[in-house]
Amino acid sequence: MPVTPPEPGDSFLLFRALPYDFDADLPLTLGPNVYLDSTPQSTLDSVDPPALADYVLPGYNLPGLGLTNCCLRCPATEPRPADLEPSDFFFNSIAALRLHAPLPIKIAGQFKLGPNDDLIQNPSLYQLTSVWQPEQNARYTSEDIHMAHEIAGRLLHVAQNSYRRLNSAVVLFAQVTCGHSKSLQMAYLALFAALDSLFVPQGNKAKTLSRRATNFLSHLTFPGSLNDWLQREYATGRNDLAHGVQDVVPWTRTRHSRAEAFGRLHEITRLCILGFISLDNSGLALHSASTGQHLQHFLDALDPASGGFIDGQRFWCD
Repeated sequence: MPVTPPEPGDSFLLFRALPYDFDADLPLTLGPNVYLDSTPQSTLDSVDPPALADYVLPGYNLPGLGLTNCCLRCPATEPRPADLEPSDFFFNSIAALRLHAPLPIKIAGQFKLGPNDDLIQNPSLYQLTSVWQPEQNARYTSEDIHMAHEIAGRLLHVAQNSYRRLNSAVVLFAQVTCGHSKSLQMAYLALFAALDSLFVPQGNKAKTLSRRATNFLSHLTFPGSLNDWLQREYATGRNDLAHGVQDVVPWTRTRHSRAEAFGRLHEITRLCILGFISLDNSGLALHSASTGQHLQHFLDALDPASGGFIDGQRFWCD
């Protein structure tokens, strides 16, 4: 399907950083109603007053700041459900990128393109930074963009078909990984909440959750024993925070051990979600609708995760 050129009514999401290696020309389809496209520099240069450009892309008019030469675009002419806004499609696609590979992304602002006398309409400023990423200089390729497009479509399918447990996990993970949470402790608890939503542990929750997650990711190599690490982290770190035994420090003073634990938890959650969205629709329906012992037996009997979204994946953490 040919990509439509930008025109008034289209919405744009701008980045301070998005590591794409430009091995294929833009635009590329990144998700439903979303293209990875070139940053609309001519619009930013022409807008009056210039401060509008600095609002949606802070510091744009400062000399020497540099420009990220890609953005996301949501065309106004493509059909979309009435209850979804361009921002919903944008963040769905960013979550898909981070699920496929957790590379650093810095989100600036969003606007709708207007006519020549009113180029920037409905400006919004986000100023979000992906919350965790490995210390590697990797970049997204056009193949990664294609895979993220497939994931984004699957995420939208999950949301629209009321797979409630998986959708809760996806929403919690997306809020964390895209940087909506500014608290290390709240983001950490949200990742465990996502795992609880996926694996619904009962009884000894630490033991049950760790066993199910370990079995589900058994074909991947974790740094150490995933079962031991996750059980210990659930029983101490997660439970201590949830029950008021506080270890509260800002991100800027986070001890290395806690930052490392957060990265490992992020990767366990990311890969488990990829495994669940790789299940067929009947499996997702059972996971969502089952209760009691039927649900517990289903989760205990899950095969190791496999399928197009998780095959070839790895833990990015040390």
